[in-house]
Amino acid sequence: MPLPTRRQLLQIAAAAALGTNAGAQAIYPNKPVRLVIPFPAGGATDYAGRSIGEALSSLWAQPVVPDNRAGAGSTLGTQLGAKSPPDGYTLVLGIPAGVSIAPHIYPKLGYDPLTDLLPIAGFASSPLVVVVPADSPFRTLAALVDHARAHPNALAYASNGSGSLPHLTTEWFLSQAKARLVHVPYRGSALALPDLVAGRTQVMVDIIVSALPLVEAGKLRALAVTGPQRSSLLPDVPTVAQSGYPGFAVDQWYGLFAPAQTPTSIIARIDAGVKAVSQDSRLRALMWQRGADLQYSPAPVFAAAVKKDWQRWQQVARQTGARAE
Repeated sequence: MPLPTRRQLLQIAAAAALGTNAGAQAIYPNKPVRLVIPFPAGGATDYAGRSIGEALSSLWAQPVVPDNRAGAGSTLGTQLGAKSPPDGYTLVLGIPAGVSIAPHIYPKLGYDPLTDLLPIAGFASSPLVVVVPADSPFRTLAALVDHARAHPNALAYASNGSGSLPHLTTEWFLSQAKARLVHVPYRGSALALPDLVAGRTQVMVDIIVSALPLVEAGKLRALAVTGPQRSSLLPDVPTVAQSGYPGFAVDQWYGLFAPAQTPTSIIARIDAGVKAVSQDSRLRALMWQRGADLQYSPAPVFAAAVKKDWQRWQQVARQTGARAE
């Protein structure tokens, strides 16, 4: 058998090097991956997290196990994820509340989202919607605001948690509208919405993902959406900007984060997984049925968007004086 030539030896060495690198990534994940979802089961964040987790489970042939850790406006779960071992087997479902809002409203936050978390990829966004009970006398946002101005603190607004995106969005809107409502925070939309339907609170700004089914069932009435344009799921509902507040626009984004110091090879593997499943038309349809737009955002783009969002909510917190209650 002839000896290999120098060129053949170089090719073998290169192939071996590539194989070693590919193998290092291919072995991840070789056991279940925990996905910390910082809100209770049943709400918008939970739905988005479980949807992406199930898609990645199918892709990787390894379970992605949802771990709902609610509390303190999503900061408990986000902190748990941020302080977990950086081995890729604990991921965090990141949302504005725990990443770009919390640092500005919690006096003693147990983590720094800009240094303790690595943005892996964004995968979806959805607008919020202003909803009232179906039997509410308010049929427009203007009517609600007029009443609130005439009767300060006579109405109560629910939120899915103190420090959450709906909470800060409502406070920002109230500052623009020069109106006052009483804040009633809950531990997630799944707990807040039944009380709103029953009339125990009078209005709520919620992620469209969780509020939409109740609007479609006729149990809630939508007054406005917070996105920059109308939602095709509620085409007859105007935006807040169209309702007299030009420039007002808020979306909830969803992304995956890992603890700082997680190996770059693992981050790349997860990023590639998110990119792959975001092209799944079935997942896109499932998300869109609940008002979430599936859109992949790679780490550099996602990180820049998170930083911009962080700066926006810093300014809003200063303007409104909003604090975690």
